[in-house]
Amino acid sequence: MAGMTVGRRMKRRFYQMLELGSVKTVYQPVVSMSDSSIIGHEALSRGPIPDLVSPAILFQVAAQESASSRLDVLCCRSAIEHFSTHGRQNGLLFINLLPETLETGALDVSQLTDWVQSHGMRPDRVVLEVTEKEMCDPAAFYTGVSRLRQAGFGFAVDDVGTGQSNLALLCDLVPEFIKLDLEFVRLTRMRPVRRKLVESLVQFADKIGAMMVAEGIESSSDAEVFRLLGVPLAQGFLYRSA
Repeated sequence: MAGMTVGRRMKRRFYQMLELGSVKTVYQPVVSMSDSSIIGHEALSRGPIPDLVSPAILFQVAAQESASSRLDVLCCRSAIEHFSTHGRQNGLLFINLLPETLETGALDVSQLTDWVQSHGMRPDRVVLEVTEKEMCDPAAFYTGVSRLRQAGFGFAVDDVGTGQSNLALLCDLVPEFIKLDLEFVRLTRMRPVRRKLVESLVQFADKIGAMMVAEGIESSSDAEVFRLLGVPLAQGFLYRSA
């Protein structure tokens, strides 16, 4: 999608979506490997029309229009506003955040807290997922992290196993959750060295008080591999989205 041309119609519908707040949110369960109980859901954003339904395209349009943080905040608000339906507010809510959103202060901590509390949740039930992708100002990023932690929010390092989240972020952030990238997960069954790395990451997570999540679990055999490796939580198409 590099170099994707944004047509006038797509651009017009993108700005209409921002003005109307019409981004859609679906929720993918995060489940316990031991008993398949649901411990929370990750919010996944979708655009309102076919051309923008893909989150990758949606955020690429936003990047070309210098509106990434604006879209990010809208997706965050939508995730919170719709989460309480069907009794989901008792579990954890995982929300992706761009580094830029934290670096620029586009997400106001007090406003985020108000959104959460007004929908019957507590900040400590919200886990903000971050990567090092396109991080430009680490000092500002960690200042934003500190403010959110003080307000009670938790953090996850996402996409572990790709270039988007390296070991430095794991050490500096000390997250509550570590999420293995789905592409890394898909190859682990076939590559013994990757399984050894997963075992080491599970031990590392235990030592810092974090929990591992294997993303991209698509079959019961995939789930069994990571259960035996000691990964406590899973996420993927094997488990029903809502």
